[in-house]
Amino acid sequence: MAALIKSLRRGVLASFTRARAALPASLNDAAFHLPTRVIDDTPALADALGWPCVDLGLNAVILPTVIERGADTDALSRLRARVAEQRPSSRAFAARLPRGRVLGLGCSAIAQPIAQHGVVLADVSPHFGEPMARHRALSSFLIAPPPRRLAGVGALIGAIGHDNFYHWLFDVLPRIGLLRSAGFGAVDHWIVADDRLTVARELLSRAGIEPSKVRCVGRGGHLECEELVVTSAPGRICEPTPRSVEFLRELFGSESAAINSGGASGRRIYVARRGRRKIVNEDELAPVLAHHGIEQTSMEGLSLSEQIAVFRGASLVVAPHGAALSHLVHAAKGATLVELHPPNYLNQAYFVLAGACGVRYLPVVGSPLRVGDSGRDASVADFRIEAAQLDRALREVEPHS
Repeated sequence: MAALIKSLRRGVLASFTRARAALPASLNDAAFHLPTRVIDDTPALADALGWPCVDLGLNAVILPTVIERGADTDALSRLRARVAEQRPSSRAFAARLPRGRVLGLGCSAIAQPIAQHGVVLADVSPHFGEPMARHRALSSFLIAPPPRRLAGVGALIGAIGHDNFYHWLFDVLPRIGLLRSAGFGAVDHWIVADDRLTVARELLSRAGIEPSKVRCVGRGGHLECEELVVTSAPGRICEPTPRSVEFLRELFGSESAAINSGGASGRRIYVARRGRRKIVNEDELAPVLAHHGIEQTSMEGLSLSEQIAVFRGASLVVAPHGAALSHLVHAAKGATLVELHPPNYLNQAYFVLAGACGVRYLPVVGSPLRVGDSGRDASVADFRIEAAQLDRALREVEPHS
């Protein structure tokens, strides 16, 4: 019911947006401070209006070498299909907009051509791929507050996943690398979504961003910069690119041992989850893990540096699907990831990340806690991995780790 009400609300607001489009641009902007249309080709708009725009090359992904024997073959087929069904690889870019704006917690980027209605840059905003007429910047507000104006140059790096560690690593931070590659010069304000992630400020600091230059945008937030620098997404959601991985490895510098190759002599770790989507029979798996020389650990309660140290130079990582696997960037090149997937939920994020990191991959799909579970809320449900199932998979891994 809640989803239906939300959809109806968005439909009504989208209709209101179409009505606003009939108003003179100056009146719409003065009364509502909202855009009226969406485009999905920022480079073309920049070219037409003479705004600086830099082509940064393809956002290409690399699939990992898979240890076929011991893997769940159906899961492998589905993972490969999920990546293949995406549109062709997009190109990365960075553009510099006069009077660019950022709206709401979703950090929708808005261009304001002179004497024209504001236009949402869908290929910069996080909700790229949604129906254009119902983009969130067009269907989430009846009226927006006047924008808070910032002098100088603002850089939009906030987008999806404002409170999720994985998305911060692969959808937020790599935008900094894209911006710096574009060579647009000094930035006065770094714009991100208002977040609840305690480590977010530390991540920005490690990227060389001074806390005094961070500007957060909340649900009703609205900023306008003299000049706004924007980028495309670093890659498709849940499909990290090798360029993003390389940026993160450079960012963490000496803390990351991922430059070591071979993956034969590093730590062999099992990373447990303590929250949702955890494996409930870990006590049954402990003898199997010990037999294969795998030490058990978890990320809960560890600092960022301590989490990195757990993965640093690891040759084998065994773990249920979860944000801790973002640290795969610190494992040794040539290492192996055995990802334990819950039933009824298959996400390609770490399958693709393994390829970007030069890590081999083997998926194992668990079973539900109760026979006949419908899979409702499958993305957060706890699950089981049978000891014999894990043992078979690890035996196939042995020649590779």
